[in-house]
Amino acid sequence: MGLWRQQVCAVMRVRLLKLRHDGKLLRAVLLLFGTFMLPLMMIVTLIQLWHSSSSWEITASPYFLPTREKIQNKSSNLLILNDTGSEMEDFIAALKTQSITPEITLEKNITSLPHHSGAIKVSLEGKSYQFTVMCGAEPVNCYPLLVNIISNTFLRLFNSTARIRLWSELLSRVESSDLKNYIFFNCLSYLLILAAGLPPLLAVSSMEDYKLQARSQLRLSGLFPSAYWCGQALVDVPLFWTL
Repeated sequence: MGLWRQQVCAVMRVRLLKLRHDGKLLRAVLLLFGTFMLPLMMIVTLIQLWHSSSSWEITASPYFLPTREKIQNKSSNLLILNDTGSEMEDFIAALKTQSITPEITLEKNITSLPHHSGAIKVSLEGKSYQFTVMCGAEPVNCYPLLVNIISNTFLRLFNSTARIRLWSELLSRVESSDLKNYIFFNCLSYLLILAAGLPPLLAVSSMEDYKLQARSQLRLSGLFPSAYWCGQALVDVPLFWTL
């Protein structure tokens, strides 16, 4: 066993030296690796760029701005329908911390009110508050924005400095998940082809030993065949999995 281990280490050393000095094999491996990896990197980069350009943050600024800015930007104040029968100073103060200027009304008939981008009706049923969001026909993503405003208002009422951010994406979550799975399995199949192309390149050195009858000479000199193949494998297998 001591002789066998010594032979394995010697074959490993010879194999490493051949890889180090054999520039043709190294160039072939790098060329194959680069040929397969460059398209994958381009696909991933394009997907990331497309994803970043197809999603944007939804804020209250284009919808609800102070009165001095609403004419120029075609937005309106946030309408608050107070149906609680009491003042809502804390709720209004929490809205103003979000740079929103609310317009409060006590009317219950929303159709008689002037046009607004959106409105929140606050009513009291027993000891529970009920919030109803209403939007005009033109504003896009108005409903999720109003729900987000209410959520951030609750955070301010509980003295939290956190803020919930809202994003809009062209693809739905289900479609995006299906797309990611499709890309993952295609990339996996692509890399399996790459994995199948590497072993023949690594076997070129053994074929050269066979042509030169170097392996036969080593066997006549007392080299165990298992030591030869184990020494080769201890270098080629880690190199293969590293690539």
